[in-house]
Amino acid sequence: MKHPGNALPSDPPRSAACEVPGRAAAHVDDLLVQIAHGSQEALGQLYDLLAPLLLELLRSRLPEGADARSALVDGFSRVWRQAPSYETGPHGLDWVIARVTERER
Repeated sequence: MKHPGNALPSDPPRSAACEVPGRAAAHVDDLLVQIAHGSQEALGQLYDLLAPLLLELLRSRLPEGADARSALVDGFSRVWRQAPSYETGPHGLDWVIARVTERER
C-alpha cells in the first residue's frame, strides 16, 4: 500500500497537469496573433476563454462598488487596440491580464 506523500521511483511523472496550461498558453498566443491581424472572431474566443477568470480578478482588485463588467469590456478594448504590438511567446496570458487590469490614464 502506498502512503500519501511517499512517491515511489516507479510512479509515472505527473506531467498531465502541466500540459493543459501549456496548451492554454499556446491557444492564448494563437488568438492574440489572430487578433493582431484583425480577427474579431478570435477576440470573441479569447473573451469566452478568459472573461470569467478576469472578471473575478477585477472584482478582487477594484474598489468596492466599481463596475467590474465595464472594466472588463474596457480591458478587452485595450487588448483589441494593442494586439498589433503583442510579441508572440508563452506570456500571452500575462499580456492580456496586464491590459485588462490596467486603468486608463
